[in-house]
Amino acid sequence: MHIRRTPRNGWSRDQRRVAIAVLLSAALVEIRALASRPDSSKHPDGHLAEIRLIADVCHNLPGADQPRPAGEYDALVYTWQTANDFQRSWLCKRFAHAGIDTAFLEQAPQLPGPATAPDTRPGWKHWQLPRDPQTFLAVDSTTLANLVRQARTVDRHDPTYRPARAAFIEWFLSHLHPQGRHILRPSRQGETLFQPDGPNDLRQYRALVTMNDGTLIVDHPRLRATDIAALPTNLHLLRRLQLAAVPRRRRELDVGLWARQHRATHPDCRGWAVVDTSTDG
Repeated sequence: MHIRRTPRNGWSRDQRRVAIAVLLSAALVEIRALASRPDSSKHPDGHLAEIRLIADVCHNLPGADQPRPAGEYDALVYTWQTANDFQRSWLCKRFAHAGIDTAFLEQAPQLPGPATAPDTRPGWKHWQLPRDPQTFLAVDSTTLANLVRQARTVDRHDPTYRPARAAFIEWFLSHLHPQGRHILRPSRQGETLFQPDGPNDLRQYRALVTMNDGTLIVDHPRLRATDIAALPTNLHLLRRLQLAAVPRRRRELDVGLWARQHRATHPDCRGWAVVDTSTDG
């Protein structure tokens, strides 16, 4: 079997299916073998590290043969470009064994860099006229958790409310930095609205949140506007002007990306699927 590169459009859909099947089949066989014979691992950190790396490099492959929506990354190219040295060597060996030409992957344009923490101060070349500085405020972790839980009591009958979502929210709140100072402002017109406003006074906010490892991320919680209005204005005018002058970037680290990275680097961390939600009604 030999897959040749299609010069203009990369691999055809059938070629992509073959490549994906080769990798997923090899991953399944090798993970099972490593689980039953740990001594067969070739990774210096042992069989569990090797299993995790193989599983991670195959994470985006299911469905990667499907047509991509406009603006979406090619999952095969993303897998190739984000693989570390061990994973790239694993991919190359599996493709070589199957006679698959990797020139398409090697010559693909470099994708944008990974998401990074949101900016909190404007720069000389990265600023805008301050927008609504009076809307910015800071809250500690206890207050943020209370605001989110109070909003959930209103949101319970929304069709998107599910036990798994509630469990993820509680997992997220349990990972806030204990001394964190988080920044809130209402979402603005023209920004992505993940859910319509309501019921009652539920509104989407943009939050700069500090997690327990010190990482700054962006989140978009739905909170009650009356709860926010009752909070004191606790940021100096100069700080609010600085925050209001920071334009949004396209690739900001959000809670979903942080959660994935955290679980990859902390395999013993309890997942949100097992969080007790018996009090959620």
